[in-house]
Amino acid sequence: MKIAIGGAGIAGLTAAAFLAGAGHRVIIYDKAPQPGPVGSGLIVQPTGQAVLAALQLDHLLMKRGSRLDRLDGRTEDGRRILNVKYEALGPDVFGVAVHRSSLFNILYDAAKSAGAEIRYGRMVTGADAQSCGFVFADGDTSEPCDLLIDALGRRTPFVAREDCILSYGALWANAPFPSGHEFSENALSQRYRSANLSAGVMPIGSAADKDPLQAAFFWTLGARHYDAWLMTPLPRWKDRVLKLWPEAAPVLDHFQDHEQFVFATYAHHTAPAPVEGRLVHMGDAWHAASPQLGQGANMALIDAWALSVALERYADVDAALAGFVELRRNHVKLYQAISRLFTPVYQSDSKTLPALRDKFAAPLSTFWFMPKLLAAMVAGTLGDPLKHLQSPTIYAAKTDAAEEVV
Repeated sequence: MKIAIGGAGIAGLTAAAFLAGAGHRVIIYDKAPQPGPVGSGLIVQPTGQAVLAALQLDHLLMKRGSRLDRLDGRTEDGRRILNVKYEALGPDVFGVAVHRSSLFNILYDAAKSAGAEIRYGRMVTGADAQSCGFVFADGDTSEPCDLLIDALGRRTPFVAREDCILSYGALWANAPFPSGHEFSENALSQRYRSANLSAGVMPIGSAADKDPLQAAFFWTLGARHYDAWLMTPLPRWKDRVLKLWPEAAPVLDHFQDHEQFVFATYAHHTAPAPVEGRLVHMGDAWHAASPQLGQGANMALIDAWALSVALERYADVDAALAGFVELRRNHVKLYQAISRLFTPVYQSDSKTLPALRDKFAAPLSTFWFMPKLLAAMVAGTLGDPLKHLQSPTIYAAKTDAAEEVV
């Protein structure tokens, strides 16, 4: 088939690598003038690792990323309120924290090697239903295709979204990992004060073989306060961070300018229809969420794999798209619900919720089932989203089964 993809991010590049590798002609259109990621660090969870393994890219991820064995969250006085250990799911289960640029480069090379074509400087603004092609900002239309994939993120022009932007975002920046201090090279460390003030340090591997280990630093900030932060002298802001977390000083020493930081905003919204004719939404274009569970990139990776699997199993495109939705619907619903539940506990102006969190989180985590439940929640494995992707007989391409799904 001829397949056009809007967006050369994680979802778009992963889909291109799968689909071009399966023999389809794939063209990606992206508004950026040249290749490049936006952002800092992220965690590739066990679910995302499985997707990269299906593309035979997991060894590259391990080479560039940093293995995470646990997530450690504490109040400013040092009381632990979050203690997630991947080993609760098994001895070989872990997360991989990686710089977004490293993951981007891995997927970009894979898409190109598979035969996908990437055209930059093309802003997608709509679609022509008659020709099944993208419409660009300059009025041009792409060549007719058999399938259009919307991987344009939460700002996609294809989904109407109002009042979905969350009030809190985060400042992100990278620094050399503070080896020899209290930080573990295998843990994401966080400090909280209420639900509107928090900081984190996460090892994210290295960009090249001989480069030193890097760390991603993040700081919760209300979107309404961002302009004021830009006007605040950096030393004054650092003093505020150090009052929350004195041990973060070795990381903060690296930052000398506001321009070293990227301010990320987040949204929570699910598109009502993941498939519209021959247009399919994936990643944040379908299901944008807060970063509390670290699932955004992983959900995009699974979406791309699921679409590839569905197109392989069904000869009919419409049946394949319906199969794709069935493969992903329940997992998306589950994690959107969990994200809505947890976001105000960790990022909001609420006084009650963080007080309850700080008082009851530690005692609740001692219940026998909680370590495994928390680990599964973070790992992305609740709902077993990979089961049908790894079992080709589940969605056998039979005519009667295809008609039933449709």
